[in-house]
Amino acid sequence: MKRKVQRKPVSAEQHKNMMRCVAGIMAIEGLTMSDASIHNLDRYVSGHVDYQEILSELKAKYQREK
Repeated sequence: MKRKVQRKPVSAEQHKNMMRCVAGIMAIEGLTMSDASIHNLDRYVSGHVDYQEILSELKAKYQREK
């Protein structure tokens, strides 16, 4: 079983800055973010989930839709 890595909590200002940076990079590349993507990014940046949890949720969601 993998050990879950603890992430340091970020301040509200750091959180906002990280969200803006990712959204800005996406915009530079000509990509838009869906509401679901923004929600998942917000959960990740805030430290509520790690990326493996998000990937597991997405895999489960799209496997059910087949």
